[in-house]
Amino acid sequence: MAEFMMIGALGGMAVGMIPAISGAVKGKIGLAVGGFFACVVSGAILGLLLAVPVCAVFMFLIFKNSN
Repeated sequence: MAEFMMIGALGGMAVGMIPAISGAVKGKIGLAVGGFFACVVSGAILGLLLAVPVCAVFMFLIFKNSN
């Protein structure tokens, strides 16, 4: 069980780098860090099945009001 959670967390890290880098470039550090850790935790819980939608939500929030 722990092996699957660790593999899911690694997948969540890979997916979480997308909002982390995008948020840092846009200057939204809070959303960048929040998106990264949310993807890691959701990846550990349900794998990429949950990490990818969480990434999409944070990407929407990052680019919603971009200047």
